[in-house]
Amino acid sequence: MSEPYLLSAHVHICVTEGQVVLLDLARDKYMAVSPPHRLAGWVQGWPVAGAVESADAAMAGASAAVAAAPQDAVLLKMLAAGMLVTDHRSGKSAVPVQSARPEMALLAPDLNSRPRASGTHLWRLALAHARARASLKARSIESVVEHVARRRARALEHRRAADTAASEQGEPGALAELVAAFVHLRPLFYTARGACLLDSLVLLTFLAGYRFFPQWVFGVQADPFYAHCWVQQQGVVLTDSPGFVRSFTPIMVV
Repeated sequence: MSEPYLLSAHVHICVTEGQVVLLDLARDKYMAVSPPHRLAGWVQGWPVAGAVESADAAMAGASAAVAAAPQDAVLLKMLAAGMLVTDHRSGKSAVPVQSARPEMALLAPDLNSRPRASGTHLWRLALAHARARASLKARSIESVVEHVARRRARALEHRRAADTAASEQGEPGALAELVAAFVHLRPLFYTARGACLLDSLVLLTFLAGYRFFPQWVFGVQADPFYAHCWVQQQGVVLTDSPGFVRSFTPIMVV
């Protein structure tokens, strides 16, 4: 049986704890597919979660899925919601995203020193906070994510290949100073507890003003389900704990 369906561009996928989890960014909804091999053979590149099944069991499950798929409720639901397409120009293979493993924190705890936070930092953080709040209120999460992705892509395109490679390393000293100022001034505007989406967007907006463009990572846990997002530069986490974010499987990297 051929694989006629592709994921829509706005759908993201990962395999975590033996489950296939989908993020439909257009509807701002998550969805788990069980059993994980359910759509294997019908969606190009669909992961079969081999870590929790033997190859024989996965093949048998995929064959059963293909046989049942025309009446499969999940397949029909995804088609009705526009999560699956057949046009290669608007679809993509269901291959989970790859992201650098979070290995270290950018900032080391230091109770004996005070970050250098200037009036310019305060002003730029105020603007970043206002813009991020306005964006999340007036625009869909899909539009917000697309804007951040386009901004980062434009910035990297405007540099020569060598400069781009260097920018990905990102002058860690200067970046650390900016993030330290951000963390120091952030309580004047909001608390980051339980506000990972706003916090990440404010940080990304603040850093973009200084020509730093780290990645925005969205991750999930399956049982119990929990979603989180954070900002990282390669394997360096900017404001979160690396140990904490490693408990999440990346589902989308912006």
